[in-house]
Amino acid sequence: MYDLKQQLDRSYGAHPDFRFADAPFEVDADRIGAFNDGFDYLRTGQGALTPSQFGESRTRCQRELDAVFDQLKSQSSDELERRFLVELHAECRRLVGEELKLYARRPSGRGIALGSARTQRDAVRLRNDCYYFGSLPRSAVDEMMALAKPEIEQFRLRAAAGQLTREHLSSNVGQPVRDIIGVLNREYRLLGVIDAVSAYMGHRMVVGGLALELSVPQANWWTNAFIGLPRAPNTLYAHLDESIVFPKSIVYLSDVTPENGPTSCYRQAYRSLALTPIQEIVGRVLSNVGNAPDSELTKHYAKRYHQSMSSEGFRRHFMRLPESMRFNSHFGWDVLPDSEAEQTLAAREDVMVGPAGTFIVFDGAKLLHRGGMVRQGDRVALQVVFAASKVTSRIAGRLRKAFA
Repeated sequence: MYDLKQQLDRSYGAHPDFRFADAPFEVDADRIGAFNDGFDYLRTGQGALTPSQFGESRTRCQRELDAVFDQLKSQSSDELERRFLVELHAECRRLVGEELKLYARRPSGRGIALGSARTQRDAVRLRNDCYYFGSLPRSAVDEMMALAKPEIEQFRLRAAAGQLTREHLSSNVGQPVRDIIGVLNREYRLLGVIDAVSAYMGHRMVVGGLALELSVPQANWWTNAFIGLPRAPNTLYAHLDESIVFPKSIVYLSDVTPENGPTSCYRQAYRSLALTPIQEIVGRVLSNVGNAPDSELTKHYAKRYHQSMSSEGFRRHFMRLPESMRFNSHFGWDVLPDSEAEQTLAAREDVMVGPAGTFIVFDGAKLLHRGGMVRQGDRVALQVVFAASKVTSRIAGRLRKAFA
């Protein structure tokens, strides 16, 4: 098994835009180990713990996380750098709380049917590989395209006017979106997708939300921000999602070829990273730091759209983290061209091309993936989020965030 994490660390070490004079902070290895061990214990052994035992272990785990960040903050005399650590600490605390809440929930098979061979196969693929491909009938695609037509027409008008961000060319609210959710839930029930995802999560899931998106070649938000390189890496926008709570699906509503934006995923890349719990937590919230309008860091970083590492100040703060904590879940932009990491990922890339109706179901937090870059033509697709069937009405805001 290739060691992608070491290859990625070497890529950062050789990358000219990630070289800074300041040495990384030091952190007590026992503190890091205590958090990692405690978190692993909670996420793998929750079925054997009573609620009170789980609560006590969770408190200890959060206490160790606080101690790690207190040690980092004590080594910084720069106010902006300290603010980076304060915001990162708060984000890590939030995500740890969300994940431990999920791990505290005991799995339930109620309402989950794995009777068909296809559903069993798909459930196994999701468990083993964290993704699988499928296809919707043409009648369902035509039905959803009819519902989406007014929105798509608006997207095309905006694209022609130069409004090219994802916010301009996508929609995740309104009656058309709600109607499409209804169609997709119906079709995914018939295909066994709902049951496969529910079995994977350990409780009943449904399509909780989706974003209808148009991708066009004029959009350049995804292009590489590092101008000193001979070329952009072939891994642009490859990333892991923040949330483990919301599995995902991407559905093509138009035919997709290598030229008009196929989705890619990288087989077993997540497992090969062999991330420790603290690296994984840090990596999945890192890009949130300095995004709030009232943050002192927002103006200082002046990030390029969706690319935190476009900011030299952000990169400088990132490289101050100890290697035992350092990870960026959106590392596709950071990979050095012609590095071992790029070659390894290229060999593992699984590109999803196919006619309208082609879809992928996946765990975005455990499957490295990326949206395709449109070179000609365009692409109409659905970014789909699954959610627990009993709580979708209470988490609309979190679902919308999951589309990022």
